[in-house]
Amino acid sequence: MSWGNSATHWGLISRLLHWFMAVAILFMFGLGVTMINMRLSPMKLEMFMVHKSVGILLLAVVTIRIVWRLINPAPRPLRSFSKSQRAIVIIGQLLMYALMVCIPISGWIINSAANFPLQWFGLFEIPSIAQPSLSTEEYAKTAHLVLVCTLGAIVFIHTAAALHHHFIRKNDVLRRMF
Repeated sequence: MSWGNSATHWGLISRLLHWFMAVAILFMFGLGVTMINMRLSPMKLEMFMVHKSVGILLLAVVTIRIVWRLINPAPRPLRSFSKSQRAIVIIGQLLMYALMVCIPISGWIINSAANFPLQWFGLFEIPSIAQPSLSTEEYAKTAHLVLVCTLGAIVFIHTAAALHHHFIRKNDVLRRMF
């Protein structure tokens, strides 16, 4: 297996970045839902710290992923894909990348506007990117929730499409990522 992508398959680095992001995003969905439904406690504050730290990590990883994708083009689309299917794939990928960047930034804005220090896994402080402001915090919370729900819907569609191609159409879409 090659480190880089080939004309027919995703390379090892693309696969590792993809699956790391997939697992981390599912973890973040679960953690986010769990912590917002908890009453205030030391455990909830710890979960928020982990959530914020993983969010900053995901922002760094998606940045690496985007750079890697720019210097290492994707495999060719399957020949069986129509032009409209190829366009849907491109639009879906662009939306997912945009959301994977915007979601952690909106969380960072929430934290900054709430005037909380952002400690990355307790190791060092991440600087604020917004001035303290209740209205900015509320706007960013709404944006964060909408963006997360949108990503959830797109991830569901992405997963369903991959499974459809694997089990119904019996093509190589999913195999190319494993």
